[in-house]
Amino acid sequence: MLVKYPNYFNEKVFEDLSRKHDVYGFNYTLIKNGVASKTKAYGLKNNSPEERMSSNTIFEAASLTKSLFATLVLRFIDRGLFTLDDPISKLAPEIVITKDKRIEEITIRQILSHASGLPNWGSKPNLKFLFNPGTDFSYSGEGYYFLQKILEKITSKDFCSHFYDEFIRPLSMDNSTPVWEPLILENESHTFSDDGKAIELRDCIDTSGNAPEPNAAWSLYSGAEDYSKFMLEILNNQGHLSSIMYHEMVSPQSQATEHVYWGLGFGIPARDQNVIWHWGDNGGYKHLAVMDVKTKDGMCIFTNGFNGIDLSTEFLDLVTDSTFTKDIAYFIEIGEK
Repeated sequence: MLVKYPNYFNEKVFEDLSRKHDVYGFNYTLIKNGVASKTKAYGLKNNSPEERMSSNTIFEAASLTKSLFATLVLRFIDRGLFTLDDPISKLAPEIVITKDKRIEEITIRQILSHASGLPNWGSKPNLKFLFNPGTDFSYSGEGYYFLQKILEKITSKDFCSHFYDEFIRPLSMDNSTPVWEPLILENESHTFSDDGKAIELRDCIDTSGNAPEPNAAWSLYSGAEDYSKFMLEILNNQGHLSSIMYHEMVSPQSQATEHVYWGLGFGIPARDQNVIWHWGDNGGYKHLAVMDVKTKDGMCIFTNGFNGIDLSTEFLDLVTDSTFTKDIAYFIEIGEK
């Protein structure tokens, strides 16, 4: 995949995209040959005309969190904390999410490639397996959250501290945080209701439901300017992973659909297996990050609209020579169902 226009900005095109998809604003970064262009922004982050979207506006990054967490886990494998293919529940048997004995078979490889058999989310400690571990694909936030709890237990260090130490501080992701905090409100974009009114931002850490914060599956706050720094870490430094572990990360491990494989923390389109990608989706926050590990080209776009994935995939086609956009769009449509 090649980025065709690394400095692309077209106000008229963006106005048309915004109206077509009812998305009020977005920011994005384009990467060419391992170098990020200046982050650009379009539209509003609130109803007030003065509240313009900016390059450092942040959003709930949602499932884009998973790619950072997967990279973190693979670093710990390189450091000898655990292995890719040994069952992991025995490392912290006190963490009980299901009574099903198949939990004792699950490996890190299966969790990071969504082949664990665990559901996306469910009631713990009574999670029901969808299939035997390693035999199929089903997108699972529960798997990532389970692995988060094990990592926290055996390192005696919380998930947020790991993110700060491994990514946010070293990469100068100064406008990102692994979980909600009050300072977020200064830079965060609102989402918008069907009648165009800005939806109130939440003002606390969400500890409710089956997927509470902090959460390795979804709780990162970030935007295109900061997230592209993580993408450059992958493209230019192989995530500071060993060559073996990096190869595992960017290689197909499970098959999600006819045209989409899954590596360790990223999707891989069958039509271009040099590409790795992920998306984020939490209510009106919709985002897409795509990069080619061979050409070192890439893009990420963060949006504040419920139709933001449609806008993001159209944007991908606009600025790159992607051959796989429809394939990943189809996966996103069905992936969490």
